Amino acid sequence: MKHLILFALLTAATHTFAQDGRLPLDSKNNISYTDSGQPKLSKTELHQKVRAWVDKKFGNAENAITSDDTQAGIILITSYIPVIHSSYQYVRFDLGVQYKDNQYDARITTLDGVSAEHSPVRLNAKENDDITAKEQIVKTESNRKKRKEAELNLQAAKADNDGINTSLYNLLGDLKNYVMAE
Repeated sequence: MKHLILFALLTAATHTFAQDGRLPLDSKNNISYTDSGQPKLSKTELHQKVRAWVDKKFGNAENAITSDDTQAGIILITSYIPVIHSSYQYVRFDLGVQYKDNQYDARITTLDGVSAEHSPVRLNAKENDDITAKEQIVKTESNRKKRKEAELNLQAAKADNDGINTSLYNLLGDLKNYVMAE
């Protein structure tokens, strides 16, 4: 029951946070999704849990894990996750998990939109700049027909970013649920 409540809270928080249609940026203006937890596990147990989660989530830890430094307590994962987006079917991402006794920090960075129709496209702060530009067009357009078209374009751009946000926050939530489960 407590896992169901945790999942519901994480889902609600994800949808609440992601509603402005912008991707989260760090202090250097790079896309960055972060999460942390304080499970009552040793460094060794956390390492085993994270590896087991990668196996479960991506099918094969050996293919998804690009670096595994047990001494430093860092696992780096590069993989793909499906997204609801008008231009991409998947997002390729880098997920770093840093851990020590009773604590882990996870950070998703370096996103590429992946589609069958074209080469991967690096996602960055321009996704948010596009939203801002579309908002400005909606505010300044006086022609009703053009304004309606601009509003639809803005809604589509926000929905695309929200699709990415939902997938990546759910991924972090899934990691947290797995690591925190007893």
